[in-house]
Amino acid sequence: MKKIFLAYLFPFFLVLTFSLYFSKSDLFNHFLFSSFSASQKTSVDSLRYINNFNGDTALENLFLSKNKQSSTGGENIFLLGSSELAENTPAIPYNFIPEKFNTNVIGTGHAGNQCFSMFCQLLANPEKLNNANIVIIISPGWFESKPSKGTPSDIFLEYNSERFLKSILTDTSNAEFQNYACKRITDFYRELNSPSVPLRLMYLQGQSNKSFIHKIFCYPLIEADKFLLEQKNKLTNNREHVSSSPIGSATNKKVKTVNWDSLFLSGRSEADRRATNNNMGIENEYYTTYIHGKSGKIQPVDEAFNQELADFKMLVKLIKKNNVKAGFIIQPFNALYFKNIKALSPVLDIIENEINKNDFPLLNLCTTDSAEYEKEILRDVMHLSDYGWYKVDKFIIETYNINK
Repeated sequence: MKKIFLAYLFPFFLVLTFSLYFSKSDLFNHFLFSSFSASQKTSVDSLRYINNFNGDTALENLFLSKNKQSSTGGENIFLLGSSELAENTPAIPYNFIPEKFNTNVIGTGHAGNQCFSMFCQLLANPEKLNNANIVIIISPGWFESKPSKGTPSDIFLEYNSERFLKSILTDTSNAEFQNYACKRITDFYRELNSPSVPLRLMYLQGQSNKSFIHKIFCYPLIEADKFLLEQKNKLTNNREHVSSSPIGSATNKKVKTVNWDSLFLSGRSEADRRATNNNMGIENEYYTTYIHGKSGKIQPVDEAFNQELADFKMLVKLIKKNNVKAGFIIQPFNALYFKNIKALSPVLDIIENEINKNDFPLLNLCTTDSAEYEKEILRDVMHLSDYGWYKVDKFIIETYNINK
């Protein structure tokens, strides 16, 4: 009993007393809540690509926002992905589509922005999900080797700020998803340095859900953190700007038709021109720097041990429940470089079936048959060329009837 008191009850009463005594102290408030002293300001009126949020409230408000020129706000399309979105080419959707149509496309993500990161980004914005236009680009690389363990903790924090996590904690309408988020945070909590109060609270709730004994031991700590979070909310609610920040309309250009045959032909020709020192369709400089005649090997992970696959299923479930107008794209892997690419087939089948059974539009560009693989579709071993991006552009335009 003495050990329980020292380990759990004493810290709770200490924190409670400390918080009550100092809650009105300006010095204490500055020390504990200094990160909220000023909101970051970002000009978002014409922004097309968000590398990460990093707690920037302007960027967080832009995420899933409506078009301020529209009464329905249906024109904005948010493209979520990872490293491929950092390639700022004219063919990428957030450049190509706004230049030709009155539709904004905003790309969000860089390397490591995988399913659990996206899941929490959406879960933190429940009021924006209904009828939101969201396209998710899935990389097969997330589901094999090390990435199959799920979103890295450092990347997760780039996209999920204290504000987003507080939103997840306070939304009781999505208890199943909230519990899943808490459970997943317990998986990497020990990797975090000086975790915030919301992170600590989610960790404790994840631990509490494990058993009745865990619930008893975690209860005083959870209540202490809830009290701290409540005090923090009172002190910061007038310092955070939480309203949505709509962005302006796209260009005034209206293109009724796009000559896809011409674009595909020019895209393939350009890809061939850039890949003349190998027969894999890999651009010359990349091939010389990284490949040198080598081949790659897929490291498959069984479904039972594939955390990324579990995160993906929950992401799809969240999207379905919240009536998101979602589309999915599965990126290709270079079937001429990866010699055992057929090892991807089981996980690709699961991903495709999960999307199809929920009736979401899907563009699957990945083939495990080297005879069917179009070598011009990638610029390296897993990133799209302009020809590949044109295929994505066509899918998005047709899926959301942009040219109507």
